[in-house]
Amino acid sequence: MPRIPYADKASFSDPDTANVTRMLAVASPIVSKAMGDLGSAFIKGSPLPPKLREIAILRAGYISNALYETWQHEALGRFVGLNDSQIAAIKAGDANSNALDAAERAVLAFVEDVIVNVRASDATLSAVRKHLGDAEVLDLILVTGYYMTISRLLETTGVELDAEPIDWNVFMKPR
Repeated sequence: MPRIPYADKASFSDPDTANVTRMLAVASPIVSKAMGDLGSAFIKGSPLPPKLREIAILRAGYISNALYETWQHEALGRFVGLNDSQIAAIKAGDANSNALDAAERAVLAFVEDVIVNVRASDATLSAVRKHLGDAEVLDLILVTGYYMTISRLLETTGVELDAEPIDWNVFMKPR
């Protein structure tokens, strides 16, 4: 049972609406919509390459011990091309792993630095900027913070795993 009740399933057109969406719907309508729109913007509209975005999301989830977050985004990570060795390196925070390419290692180190130290070091910022433009770096910082927030929401409210991960093929289709 969640620690705060979900929004009623009957209020959604899809009876299989993800539990995270049902919990976000409990927030005030304007905040719920903004959070949903922001999450979708990162996944569907950001210039940040999907594999790099998922590295950030997964690392934020692993550091936060957010099972729901990592469970859903391991599935999305695989959908966008991450393999099990890469996911294991992200989970371990191994920014030196040979499973990751140079850009992926730089992103993993940068995200870890942002989460642990808040202000990334000049070295990790410089390393990630060798692979990403300014808009992508800003999106990387913002997606990291957003998923730290979502992880805290999930864990504090006790959001339970869904029967199946989100069907990312359906989610990614334009509406």
